Amino acid sequence: MPVLEKELENLTDTYDVLALAHSDYGPTLEWAEDNLNGDLKIGFSTSQLRDYFKVVGQPITIILDTNGEVILREFGEINFTNF
Repeated sequence: MPVLEKELENLTDTYDVLALAHSDYGPTLEWAEDNLNGDLKIGFSTSQLRDYFKVVGQPITIILDTNGEVILREFGEINFTNF
C-alpha cells in the first residue's frame, strides 16, 4: 500500500483507486495510520468480493473497466511503469 500511495498523484487523473484490506479492522487502520499519509482510500473486503474477484492471495491488484469487468489482475508488487 505505501508503494500504491506514492503513485496516487499519477493515477487519480485516470483511475479511482481503492485499497481493500483482508485483515481485522482495528489493526489495519492502526497500520495505515502509522505507515501511510492518509491519501489512499481503504476499504474492507468481504468473502463475497474475494470469491467474485477470485482473490487467492495478497497483494493482488485488480483493475476494472467502467462496466466492472476485470481488465488486469496482477499478483505481487505492481509495476507502475505500465500505466
